[in-house]
Amino acid sequence: MSATGVAGSEEHELALLLGGRCRRCAEKIPGGAVLRGRPCPGCGEQTLPSPADREMLHQLASERASARLWVAVGVVAVASLAASWFPLLTSLLLLAALFWIRATLVQPALQLLTPQRRQVSRLTLRLAAACFLAASIILCELLTFVPGFGALAKVVLSTGQVAAAGLFARRYLGWQTEREARGIPMAAWEVALLVGFLLTLLAFTAASVALLWWVFQKLGLLQSFLAAPVGG
Repeated sequence: MSATGVAGSEEHELALLLGGRCRRCAEKIPGGAVLRGRPCPGCGEQTLPSPADREMLHQLASERASARLWVAVGVVAVASLAASWFPLLTSLLLLAALFWIRATLVQPALQLLTPQRRQVSRLTLRLAAACFLAASIILCELLTFVPGFGALAKVVLSTGQVAAAGLFARRYLGWQTEREARGIPMAAWEVALLVGFLLTLLAFTAASVALLWWVFQKLGLLQSFLAAPVGG
């Protein structure tokens, strides 16, 4: 087989392992099997028994996540130039960016983790993203009503917010995959962190609802809705 063929085969195998599948039979393998060097339960094929190979897989996952993150940052930077002049559009753009980060960065990394660590990591990132979005709504919508400077500030702020959210997710997942590879068990404080995020989310959500109510009042939407006759 040529060197190109060998390289292509290795690349295909790594892509399967990054997707949580066996590199021989392409069937799903249990979370954590690759990072801990365990064989495929279906066909018995070794995943990555060498610590050096597992570290390389961890690096590849981080590089792929970084590339996808900066795609999201670039798209938000361009789109927010048009959306920044209108209330709520920037917040919707941030929500779409968070969904992109979840689908392309978070989900692939979670497949590499054991079920318990995956569940805690998923809940942690979901609550963190919800807190982040609620805080973003508060900041962005307040800037909507600042003439001139507000629209430009929203472009910078929204772009920075997407970058910050993606970097947090990437580094948190990188930390978790590294702990997985070393066989370090979940810590009690990681579960306690979920409670902290939940309380923060409740506070931010209440503030966001109050702010959105105020924004709708400014736009006159509430008055027109409440003044409309019942039944049309």
